[in-house]
Amino acid sequence: MPQVPGAVPTGIPLGANPPEAVFIGASTGGPAAVERILRELPHTFRVPICVCQHMSPGFTKIWAERLDGICGLRVAEARYGEALRPRHVYIAPVGKHMRFKAEKGERTVMLDRDFADSLHVPSIDIFMSSAAQAFGSGALGVLLTGLGADGALGMLAIRRAGGYTLAQTEDSAVAPSMPSSAKELGAVAEECAIEQMAHAIARRVSGREDARIVSDPGTYFSEPPVQ
Repeated sequence: MPQVPGAVPTGIPLGANPPEAVFIGASTGGPAAVERILRELPHTFRVPICVCQHMSPGFTKIWAERLDGICGLRVAEARYGEALRPRHVYIAPVGKHMRFKAEKGERTVMLDRDFADSLHVPSIDIFMSSAAQAFGSGALGVLLTGLGADGALGMLAIRRAGGYTLAQTEDSAVAPSMPSSAKELGAVAEECAIEQMAHAIARRVSGREDARIVSDPGTYFSEPPVQ
């Protein structure tokens, strides 16, 4: 499949299966990057999106509510036991690790208190590693701007499970060390500037180079809302 304009191939074989869910990790500079991606994805986006963003206590619920008001997709803070649904976005709550369980044909959310003395709770590594276990080659990992190395091992877990991984380019990131750390591990299949990230995600999910994104967020509301 052709690369997105501006994307840099890294030599790792491409994932063979279309993604069943998207897993986005971000830290410093992440809220604006995540918002841009979600605003550009159409309300018809056909797989669930899960987001693990490092934030201060009390802010993930407020952030999810704000995103729900400006995006075409339904956005909410994740709840324990809920099944992942297409066209919905699930924000990992601060203070709990977000993991996933595959059971009876469904993938559901699991939320746990810190059990690993983690530097960050939620941890992107735990989040993406669990996605790799629950979704295998159906996981699409996306690592955005952030300080440190959280997410590098999780991205590697997704690659080893046969999934595909995208990382934000260093020159488009507010803090490049997270995506850079994943790249150093050989965990990144493709790099994209933030300006191309929504298209890269849509392209992988749809399998089409001309995958639709929304350049004018106002067009979200020219069609019936998601139920």
